[in-house]
Amino acid sequence: MPVPSPEQIARLADAMGRYADGDAASFAVVYEALYPVVRRCMRRWINDPALAEDLVQETFLRVHRARARYRPGAPVGPWVLTIARRLSIDAHRRRGSNRVVLTREGEVPEVKVAPVEPEDDAAELIAEVRAAIAALPDSLRPVVQMHKLEGRPMNEIAAELGIKEGAARVRAHRGYKRLKTSLARVFGKEA
Repeated sequence: MPVPSPEQIARLADAMGRYADGDAASFAVVYEALYPVVRRCMRRWINDPALAEDLVQETFLRVHRARARYRPGAPVGPWVLTIARRLSIDAHRRRGSNRVVLTREGEVPEVKVAPVEPEDDAAELIAEVRAAIAALPDSLRPVVQMHKLEGRPMNEIAAELGIKEGAARVRAHRGYKRLKTSLARVFGKEA
């Protein structure tokens, strides 16, 4: 693969900057330039062609979602490849946790299934968790609710609360720590 010229790198950074500013048509320039590179790298990192192609598409979806965080003029290729590499690492982690180790005889071991708890216990558990969240201080509760119960990203939470993203993350961490402590007391476990 030939090394891109400084003009090509500048053209790509310019297109990404325009895309980050809302020019949707500029994405085509970024995609056409980087798709072959991301695809080649992903196929090298992931030994499953279908999964690799899915991760290539997920890479560009993440680029789209993160376009507002792109620093104008910064090199686009390394930024996009970093996103792709992190996705490939996550895929390897997921696959590793799903691996089955065969017995010496080459058989799949029997999977142990945890007994199903009665529905009343589940309802009680949910009630305890909701009560613990409700007991959080006003500064921590909204962050925990929006992040864990509503599944919203931290940057969106920070914007809605009028605070910095780092502050939202700190509040979330403190809230989770308090939840762990209060729920450990409820269920009789050490925090």
